[in-house]
Amino acid sequence: MRRRAVVALVLVLLAVSAGCVDLIATTETGDVRNATVTHVVDGDTVDVRFADGSTDRVRLLGVDTPEVHVETEPEHFAGVPDTDAGHACLRRAGENASAFVKRRIADDRVRVETDPTADRRGGYDRLLAYVHHDGRNLNYVLLERGHAGVYPSTFQQRDRFEAAASDARDAERGLWRCRTSN
Repeated sequence: MRRRAVVALVLVLLAVSAGCVDLIATTETGDVRNATVTHVVDGDTVDVRFADGSTDRVRLLGVDTPEVHVETEPEHFAGVPDTDAGHACLRRAGENASAFVKRRIADDRVRVETDPTADRRGGYDRLLAYVHHDGRNLNYVLLERGHAGVYPSTFQQRDRFEAAASDARDAERGLWRCRTSN
């Protein structure tokens, strides 16, 4: 029996090193898998392909960028006026967020990490996850640069995300410039 366990472990290790299995780990922070971004839907949603060939649509956990495919409601971004100028500004901010994500990760390798305190799937059955690229949490970077606000949900990094969003709002970076739209 012990020999079978050793053989099984060796086979799993060989499969992982050969790229046949892409699960990196299940950690205190959740499941972590490598993937390739196949399509950027918008600033907070991407399609990915895992090494095993499976695909998924990932909604970046904890962030909300202005919409580009439908109208954004200014009430989702505190202080942005519900005026034509506010709507137009949010539309441009959504386009900027989408372009930023495309420049950063389109067709590139990323690390997709779920959060054990958050729902695994959100609206439209999208996987809710942090996306890491070049050692940085893209979700956090979007907040830091003012491309997103914090999405009202439960997740481990909420305090850190709120602080980044607050700094961006105070500095009127990115979409937060829309608060002064008339």
